[in-house]
Amino acid sequence: MAAMAGRSIDGAAIRRSRAHLVARESLSGRPLARRLSQQVDSWFDTLAGDLVPGWSLMATGGYARGLLCPGSDIDVVLVHPAKARPADVRAVAESLWYPMWDGGVKLSPAVHSPKTLLALAADDLVTATSILRLRWLAGDREQVDALQAAGLEQWRRKPMHWLARLREASLERWEKNGEVASRLEPELKDGRGGLRDHDVLRWALASGRQDVVHALETPFDDLAGAAETLLAVRCELHRVTGKATNVLLLQDQDAVAARMGFVDADVLMSKVSEAASLLDWAGERFWWRVERITRLGARAASGQARPLADGTKGVFTVDDEVELSPDVNVDEQSLTFRVAAAAAHGGFPISRRALLTLSGRATDDAETWTERTRQAFVSLLGSGQQVVPTVEALEQYELFSRFLPEWRHVRSLPQRNAFHTYTVDRHLLQTVANASELVRDVSRPDLLLVGALLHDIGKGQPGDHTAAGIELVDTIAPRMGFAPDDVDVVRTLVRLHLLLPETAMRRDLSDPRTITNVASEVGSLLVLELLHALTEADSLATGPSAWSSWKEALLDQLVSAVRAELDGAQVRADQVPAEQQFPALVSRVRAGAALHTEAESIGDLHVWRVATLDQRGLFAKVAGVVAIHGLDIVSADASTTLDGIVIDQFQIVSPSGVTPNWTRIEHDLRAVIAGTLDVAGKIEQRIRTYERAHRRAVAATSPRLEVLISNTASDSTTMIDVRAPDAIAVLYRLSATIAAQGFDIRSAKAATLGHEVVDVFYVQTGTNGSTGQIAEYEHDRLRDQLKLALVAG
Repeated sequence: MAAMAGRSIDGAAIRRSRAHLVARESLSGRPLARRLSQQVDSWFDTLAGDLVPGWSLMATGGYARGLLCPGSDIDVVLVHPAKARPADVRAVAESLWYPMWDGGVKLSPAVHSPKTLLALAADDLVTATSILRLRWLAGDREQVDALQAAGLEQWRRKPMHWLARLREASLERWEKNGEVASRLEPELKDGRGGLRDHDVLRWALASGRQDVVHALETPFDDLAGAAETLLAVRCELHRVTGKATNVLLLQDQDAVAARMGFVDADVLMSKVSEAASLLDWAGERFWWRVERITRLGARAASGQARPLADGTKGVFTVDDEVELSPDVNVDEQSLTFRVAAAAAHGGFPISRRALLTLSGRATDDAETWTERTRQAFVSLLGSGQQVVPTVEALEQYELFSRFLPEWRHVRSLPQRNAFHTYTVDRHLLQTVANASELVRDVSRPDLLLVGALLHDIGKGQPGDHTAAGIELVDTIAPRMGFAPDDVDVVRTLVRLHLLLPETAMRRDLSDPRTITNVASEVGSLLVLELLHALTEADSLATGPSAWSSWKEALLDQLVSAVRAELDGAQVRADQVPAEQQFPALVSRVRAGAALHTEAESIGDLHVWRVATLDQRGLFAKVAGVVAIHGLDIVSADASTTLDGIVIDQFQIVSPSGVTPNWTRIEHDLRAVIAGTLDVAGKIEQRIRTYERAHRRAVAATSPRLEVLISNTASDSTTMIDVRAPDAIAVLYRLSATIAAQGFDIRSAKAATLGHEVVDVFYVQTGTNGSTGQIAEYEHDRLRDQLKLALVAG
């Protein structure tokens, strides 16, 4: 047993010394990562100091590079002679691993002979990449050197095979984790543009093929700064959370920013976005070329110039990249956007040479665009999803912001709102890409695309972002060369870009006052159709909770009514009588049924109708039953017959995507109405079970608590508009409070915007169809009671 390690280390001592090092505030980023690695080296030097020839201990992965974050896996391999006895191997391994595990070290060990390690590396991607860079820790140093040389030789024996495997694995990671540069809560290690992509480029370059090496146009050393930034953020994230997490959540960003000395989390996230953008940019162009090499082999670098399909003068492709002819007039103003539009529509990247040529052009940022420049710009915006990478390519050389200097303020600007997925610049580009799918539905596609690009351009400016955006449009649109009438339309799109979704989700669409107010704001059918398309494009670019089939249905309903108003059609002030809308339900109750329900599903929206004799608090009872079944009410409307039969119609969504069990829900509602089921008690039980983690997530975003009560939104009802932190059964708490104050809910809208809920009620006094509004002197008391219900909940 000469191979046994000679000395031991106390696990408690490891734990104490590691905690002391992690807590040292004078260390951060690479220095911290280096010291953590050196500390582990010292432990292994003690534990493995007696390893004899034929045995070796080596580091792989990030540990091989001498860089460990506080939560990093420590990857090590114990190499033993081929004929070593299993009992000896197990004894040596246990003497090395167990002290580390006892000390709480996150060790990821492996045990191999040289032959088994290389055999595994011949087919397993993780192993093959891990032995491209080994670091000797103890034992036989020559053995480690030989293994690294053999691993590299195996890797270079099948370079295109391994490159294909790297690409496949990267695509899977990106699909799962999204982009680091544009995400609100990025995955720093495995997201697109993250630390893993830096590793992947290193492994790819190790193939040794010169055409692959030349495919990386950015010198690899130039990417080190970006990787260092992400490494430093990852280290501090591990420190702040005390966990090996790589997702930089909203709730942790302020603390990480403070630990790194940034003014606030916005500065931190901008730095993360810029670093990841550089890595993603380099990787995207590298893989474009590698895939072409894979597809065409020796024919990949033909050097042959080919004209573009659109025949753009002075612009052509060489090896599937857009180039400029030597005699092109680089000072011609429209050239940048003509090149970009040609590249985007053709699906080609712009070559580095062309981008450098364009960046050397003399220009005045304040100059008015020519007609040709504006047309090329609109053509670029209309290129679909390709607009995103093309504009990002331009902006790597600040070419897009040269023409649109206001873009610099939103570039990499985070949105501290869980409702959003992307940074502001990426959100705007994604909205443009979505809008390009809708240009056939509008009469002015150019105004739609420009409005999509500029609708949030005021974000990050002092004050309200819409007001700031309007001021910026008054400068930007004339510079683009738009006529005054067109400038007015773009300004209106920016001013009203939230009007349709907020009205559809928060106002009573059956109330004529709602439709009249929207029609008055919009003013024309042109603006209405553009706003309709912009709302869809904007919602789809916001996040997964911002668009759904039922939201689309509400928007279509609103737009149809406003279009009729603008066309001069008469909007009916009265609703169709309940007997005509729901004759079967009314008949069942009149025939003696105390309660009758029916349900139908429309996409992900479920409609549930409840018919019974009118009673105060019915809405709250239904809301409570729906809440205890884990469902969400998004809107509700009440209709009442002259003989006192009420039909409440609820639009419901299931967060889990499972169709509700209407039989069980009706059974529980009957029990609540009969007084045999304590719905308030059931909800408190649900809150105790699920609310703690939910409240932590909500607290990180600091949502507001506001209650607005107004008699001006409708002629017959009082509107109660509530914005509050999201929580379990908020709608129930509010509706129960309204009922307890003696008021009837005639309709309601509910929406969840990230960690904030927006619930709007249209309420009347009295019963049996009374149309009285709540007296204004009662508004303060009701507002206080509603706030108390939310705080107490």
